[in-house]
Amino acid sequence: MIIELGIGLGAVALAGVALRRIRARMEADARAAEGPPTETKKAESKGPRGLRIGDVLLYADTELWLAAKVELDEEGFVLRLFHTPGGGGRAEWVVQLDEQAKDLALAKHTDDVPSGRVPAELPVEGFRLSLRRRGHAKVTTEGEGLPPLTEKCEYVELGGPGGRGLLVLDFEGGDRLTLAMERLGRELFDLLPGGD
Repeated sequence: MIIELGIGLGAVALAGVALRRIRARMEADARAAEGPPTETKKAESKGPRGLRIGDVLLYADTELWLAAKVELDEEGFVLRLFHTPGGGGRAEWVVQLDEQAKDLALAKHTDDVPSGRVPAELPVEGFRLSLRRRGHAKVTTEGEGLPPLTEKCEYVELGGPGGRGLLVLDFEGGDRLTLAMERLGRELFDLLPGGD
């Protein structure tokens, strides 16, 4: 009787080991059948989406199509500028000031900036603006319809009351882009993602 009980317990233990091995093999086969991660999965895991070329931002009664991009990098994200042709006079550019695209600004060309080095304080369009940040960045571009730009620039961002701001990009070689900005929270825009 004791011998029969020992044989029975041994058979149950062997069956348990065999079942665990079969289950592990089936899980490995299922993972192998899924294959390697796709490019879409890799792109999603790289970080925040932000804005992309082809996206459309709906703001008030205006559709802002993001046709081309200028990205500034200074050992990390600085900002992205998106050219918006046909912005209805409301904006020539959309400025993405953070990687998640929660801090956005509408921007138009301004002539209120004197030539030479941009000072730490400056009156622009009736507002006194103060220095927020200044630096040197690498420039990458994508899309068509951009003015001629070089691969490096000095950037200056000034800010003031009511979300008013100024962005000055002095490109290597003498070209300058001066934009009066109006910062608006992301909650004021609807995004139609066309850049995926």
